[in-house]
This record gives sequence, C-alpha cells and structure tokens, in this order.
Amino acid sequence: MTMTRSRSHTLAQFARRARMSAQRLRVLHGERRLPAPDGVDPDGADVWSAATIDRWLRATGRTVPDDAVWPFGWPDASESAEVIWSGDIDLPRGHTAAVTIFDGAGQPVVYAVGYVGQDVSRDTIAEAAIARLDPDRRPGAVVVQPFLLDPESDGPYPHLELWRMPEQPDPVPDPAPAALPAMLRRFLPQREREREPVGVMRQPVIGRQRRPDAPEYAGSVFASEVARVLGRPVPLWWAGTTTPEIMRTVRLLDQPRPLPIADTITEWPAAIARLTAALEHSVHTTYPQAFALLARETRAAHRDVSAALTHPSTGDGWYLAAAPQPPAWPAVAEQRAVAAGRDLDPEAAADELDRLAQVEADREWRSDDPYGNALRHAILLLRGRLAATHPERVYTFPVTYSWPDAHGPICDEYRRHLTGLTPADAHGDPEHPTRRLVRLLTQDASDAAIAHHQLLVNARERLVAIYRDPQGRLVAHLTAGFAHLDDELLIEWPTSMPPAGWTEQTVIAADETYSATGLFAMTPGPDGALLPPQPVPNPGDEPRYTFGYGGNSPAVVYQALVRCALGDWTAATHESWVQRLSTHPDDQRNRPHSRLWQQIVTSKGALRLSWADVQQWVREDQEALFRRRQDRR
Repeated sequence: MTMTRSRSHTLAQFARRARMSAQRLRVLHGERRLPAPDGVDPDGADVWSAATIDRWLRATGRTVPDDAVWPFGWPDASESAEVIWSGDIDLPRGHTAAVTIFDGAGQPVVYAVGYVGQDVSRDTIAEAAIARLDPDRRPGAVVVQPFLLDPESDGPYPHLELWRMPEQPDPVPDPAPAALPAMLRRFLPQREREREPVGVMRQPVIGRQRRPDAPEYAGSVFASEVARVLGRPVPLWWAGTTTPEIMRTVRLLDQPRPLPIADTITEWPAAIARLTAALEHSVHTTYPQAFALLARETRAAHRDVSAALTHPSTGDGWYLAAAPQPPAWPAVAEQRAVAAGRDLDPEAAADELDRLAQVEADREWRSDDPYGNALRHAILLLRGRLAATHPERVYTFPVTYSWPDAHGPICDEYRRHLTGLTPADAHGDPEHPTRRLVRLLTQDASDAAIAHHQLLVNARERLVAIYRDPQGRLVAHLTAGFAHLDDELLIEWPTSMPPAGWTEQTVIAADETYSATGLFAMTPGPDGALLPPQPVPNPGDEPRYTFGYGGNSPAVVYQALVRCALGDWTAATHESWVQRLSTHPDDQRNRPHSRLWQQIVTSKGALRLSWADVQQWVREDQEALFRRRQDRR
C-alpha cells in the first residue's frame, strides 16, 4: 500500500513526533521494536500514520504529542464514564441501531451496534449516531462500532472501528468557478469576463467527499484503548446475537460478563435438528449409509462449535456481551451418532442415493422442516462422496438453469413441446409446492436462504406457468419484470451424459443472445420432422452457456461439448484445454489450434454447430494435446 506524505510520517518525521533522535529511532527500527509500518511512500520508504505512532508511544510509556488523536492523547479515566444517553436511533428504510453515548473525559464517545438482519452500512450508522448529539457537542466526537465475531474464527477480535468528527468545522468550499484559459475567456460577454476570477485555477475534486456534518472513518482501535478512556470494558458481540431483545437485556443489566443465551448462530442447532429428525424417521435403519454421513458431520459440528465457544469471554478492556450455550447431545442421538461410524459402502450408498432423491423431491416443502432438510443434506453428502467413483449415479440429478430474456426460434421450438401442469399434478401447485418445485423456482437455494430472503414469495409473484418437457423435466415461466426483456425460463437442466439418439444430422443450436442462453441438440427424425429439442448437458458440472467471444462462460460451452463428445466426466477439467489451444489459426506461438473453440468464440448471432463436426474437432484437440505432452517428454 502506498501512502501520501501528507497523511503519513517517514522515519525522520516519526522521530520528530516521538521527540526522539533520528539515530535512536533508526536503531529501534533495525531491531524491529517499532510498530509495523502502515505502508510505503511514493519513494518506497516505510511510513506510519499518526495514530500508529501515537498508539506506540502510549503503549511504551512515552510522551504522546499534544495533537494526538482520540484516544491516544486522552488521559486514563479515574472512574467509569457517565452514560449520557442510550437507546435506539432511526436509520434509513425503517431500520434502527442501538447506541450508548458516554462522556469520555468531556469528549462524547458513541458506541453503536446495528441490529442483526439489517443491511445498513457502518458509515450510515456512524453518521446517524453523530446526528443524535447536540450540534455543539459534535466537533471532536467519536463513534466506535465493534467488529462482529465469527464463531468459526480463532477467537474474539478485540478491536472496534472508529469514526471521528474534526475538532474544527471544515472550511466552506469556495463556490467560485475555475478560471478559464485566456483564449476562451475572450469569447465570454464583458459582464462574465469581469465576474470570472483571474490567476487561480482551482483543482478539480475527484472521488467521494465527506459531508461536513458526517464523521470520517479513522480505522480501528483496540478495545483496551477505548476502555482506558471510558474507565469500563466495552462489549463485543458474536455475529447473529445483536437482536433487539438481547441487546436491550445487556444494556439494562450493564454487567461486564456474558449473558447466557440459546445458540442460534453456530452450525450446531441445524446439525442436531437434522440428525434428530433423521432418527425420528428411522433413517438409521432405512438409509444406514446416509445416516452414517449425517452422524459423522454432526459429530464434527459438535467438536468445532465446542472449541469455538470455549474461547475467552473477557479480555483487556472487553467482554462478550452474550454467549451461546455450549452444544449438548440428546442421549439417544449421541449414542446413534457414535454407533454409525462405519466405512462407506459405495454400491449401497448409490442405491440409497437414488431412493432418497425421489423421496426428498416429492416431499411437500415447508419453511421449517428438519426432516426435509436432513434428506437434502444427506443427498448432498452422498453425492460428494460418490462423485469421483460413481459419476453416472451421482449426476442423474438436474440443476436449475436460468434462461433470462428467452427468445428466438430455438426457444419457440423448445416451448412448443412443453406440457402445461395444473395444481392436480404432483409438482404443479405453487401454493403447496414440493421440494423439487421449490428448488426450481428459487434456483437451488437452501431452505434457510429461501425463508430469509422470501425467494419463494418473489418467484410466485412472477410465475406465469409450470410445464414438463418431453423428458419429464420441470420448466417454470416467469415474467422478466422489465418491458424491454422477454420472459425468463427456469429449466431443470441435465448434468448427465447426453442421451442416446444424437446422430450425424444433430445440430448443436442456440439463439442469438446478449446473456446466458439455452443450448440444445436439434435432431431430425426419420420422417424429416424435428424431434423435441434436448438440453445439452455439461456432464458433472453446471451449464453457464454464452458464446461469440472469449471468456469463462464460452469456455463452459467448449467444456460441455468436449465431455459429451468423449463421454468423459473429467475431460477439460484437470488441464485447461482452452488455455493450451491457440484461439486463432494464425497464432505463431507453436500451439495447436482448436477449430471448435474458434467456432464458439467467433459465432455471431445464432449458434449452429454440426454434432459430427463437433466430435471431429474434439478428437483433433485431444490428439493435439496428447502430442504436445509427448513432445515435452
């Protein structure tokens, strides 16, 4: 990081601020006894901010300059700081934040915390907190906001972010316009020439400017430094615990120790709920392979969360405001989890996967369904364990593919073969949807995300109709929501190998597009009529299909066609074929040239590729890469 000289101090300037000889300071620097530099100046020399220097001076018992910023120049509090005001402040969009205003040695110190679930920036909270002060108390006031703690981290992070108001109001900017060059000024009317200032060209203001009534962000400060000025420790919070109820209790009790609360923030509640629901539905006897994986993951969650919640709850100048209770095993669940520690039987696990997928897909979706969540989680765990050894069993499931702005002749042909569903169909009722239908409408979101972000509600508002394609896959038609765009299709897209039936007459086709598009195999039947279009899978992976330029998404089209042509789940994965193949026939770097890649990146408008040509080009690429590896040996 490069810092400007105006906001930083070189070693010589460090010495002057610390009132030490430059020679002594160079010795300390060589012995690594100075604080780590905040960056380098344009010449590459180490530089320190004034706050870093003042913090070091205070920590080492040296004299702090008179102009030291808060809190480094403030004296130690002789008693606990008085609370001037505490309560909630209003924020934009109906949000609120909890605020406590202390009298820190005559200096207002505002401690502010945003409530959980509110998407409000810390800058906004700091500005609103300052506005809560009387105007004459705002100059020099500070706002501190604690970092929210992560249960999966190595322990509490005893720092707070700091915002400061300047001691003196910012000067009012000169509203005078910039002086124009003489050759242009002579074209102005006489009255404008007299008004135009002469001699000074104001520099343009670039970037976002802080409003005069808003605090300026000043980095972070140790909790111990804030506590030294306030004469009391400051509370820190686990992420997810800053609810109005908990914060109100902590504020009213005002005790420097953690408030015991139920665990709602770690992975343990969801993990034990899944395992308990699985036991209640006899998954341990019906699907023992899946239950073993659920049990193993639950034991790991218990171990990790127990470790996270044994971190210190108090420290130098801080304490945890609210501490979740340690994870506890229900007796039967713990016994079953320990007994389920068996090795995976791949064949038995694959059979269970097929049955579980059907049961879970047909189950009615509810926002709070631990058993449905357990089924889905077990399916994902089984797929993860079997993907490398049994891809043909794992990748029988589809993924939701969003085709926004779906239009064009291929789209019309695909939609011509769709069959509309009524609420009488098992997966056709959006008011009482199955888990399979909900996955389609919410694009494979998790149960927690669906409930928290109201994804299903939003999808229902845009839903026009639900269909099946000729292969039985679900398709949802949603309005685009924008007048200049065609509607969106959500399609259960295959991740398996292509079906039998593609011939030399098959054409890989896509409509002209400006974003993601549907890629289909179009095959004429014996009578010359087109068979229903079939989605082109990307075996073992997700489709993100675009074309007509170089980049990651067109590379997915290439990857999908290579895998389909070779019947190889891992082709174009372990080595990037695109990067190893020249993208232009005139490339002089002695790299093989891919005709398939060239067709994908240069196709303008609609895409039409003969399947026979694709197979030939893929074989050429495979042989070229093989020869290249042989030459390197």
